[in-house]
Amino acid sequence: MVLVDFLQDRRSVRKFKDKKIDKSELERIKGYCKTVEDQVPSVKFFIAENGQTVYDKLLGKAGYGGHMIKAPHYMGLAISEDTDRNNLALGFIIEQMNTQIIEMGYDTCWITIHFVDDETRKAIFGEAGPMIKYLIAFGYREGKKLFEESAVSWRHPLNEICFKDEIGNPASLEDLEERAILETMSSIRFAPSHKNKQPWRFVIKDDCVEIYMVKSDDEVENKDRLVDIGVIMLYFEELIKNINVYDKWTIIFEDQGEYLRVAKFKL
Repeated sequence: MVLVDFLQDRRSVRKFKDKKIDKSELERIKGYCKTVEDQVPSVKFFIAENGQTVYDKLLGKAGYGGHMIKAPHYMGLAISEDTDRNNLALGFIIEQMNTQIIEMGYDTCWITIHFVDDETRKAIFGEAGPMIKYLIAFGYREGKKLFEESAVSWRHPLNEICFKDEIGNPASLEDLEERAILETMSSIRFAPSHKNKQPWRFVIKDDCVEIYMVKSDDEVENKDRLVDIGVIMLYFEELIKNINVYDKWTIIFEDQGEYLRVAKFKL
């Protein structure tokens, strides 16, 4: 799947068929999870094969926009400590796995559960339950139609998220073209974010791109925004490979008042 098309067509699913994924396919997904766990020892995936049990325990306590999503399967990711760096990694890793599941031909939906009490999370996922703040519901979408409304919701234009040298000085299309990142920046605008807040801002410099997070006064919302930043950092790394750049983000975490300077990527 072409990632540009994937981002623009990406949609969360609200209704799933009451049909389980084939056992062999679930084992494939578990294999992908195991690969990530081997590379990042601080994370642990949980696959709930019996989605009904999860749904029953979370009904009225979690969901998308306050409504619990019923699905045949759920995936959770536990990270050992609730730190800024780990919340950033959470977004990167979960969306990486989410993309993998979608590319296998299944449908997904992010579900927030960090307001669910610890006892409920333990009852579902065991002792590591309190360290799980998000789930991915996945399975077969119910009621696919031949003609549908566009999946794309409103997005900031480039001149509102891309700046040259400093925030407040919009980067021109020529600035982006000179660095061969116009297509990348145009495409990652479509990355998903919690409540479509789009909390990312990019500063283009001579030899790098820096990513900033627009801060909130609410501590919990800032955690969600860091997860969102992790998601868009994943897509940036993947899209930039189209111009044969295979570097990784360097984490910074520098508080700059209204913004958090999160990371930089060398071009």
